[in-house]
Amino acid sequence: MSVSCSASGETHFSPGVQLWPRQQHVSYQGQDGQCNDNTEASIASARITADFDGVTLSCLSGGGTGSGTGTIEWSTTDGYRLRSVVNLTIDRTVLNDATVSGYVTEGLFKGHGFSGTFSTSLFGGAGKCTIGAPFGGVKEAAFTGEYSID
Repeated sequence: MSVSCSASGETHFSPGVQLWPRQQHVSYQGQDGQCNDNTEASIASARITADFDGVTLSCLSGGGTGSGTGTIEWSTTDGYRLRSVVNLTIDRTVLNDATVSGYVTEGLFKGHGFSGTFSTSLFGGAGKCTIGAPFGGVKEAAFTGEYSID
């Protein structure tokens, strides 16, 4: 049993990523992404949103670890919408790439494991991160990635 989906959307940082390490509230706001479904749920696409607290980030060193919760809104091939709530942990962050794991606590696929990798374009665009630092830091950046439920 597994379902894997592509992800993209916006990542929001509060208070804003700057040159020196600071704890951030990180929020992923996903868009609908295509899924490859090997379950009996007939999943066609899904949208993930997630919130993490206490993630230490800076323009120079990239990211840190943290924990939070997420919601996956599934769309089935016959038009139904289903939900999963997921406990999440950012296990490792290297520059733009975060490895995330967890498990489904309620809804569709309850009790199953979650794993994903997400890339945030924090350092893209001609030094976007360092340019934004004097003005309160980088508050948002695009992300892409993929995740699966096993």
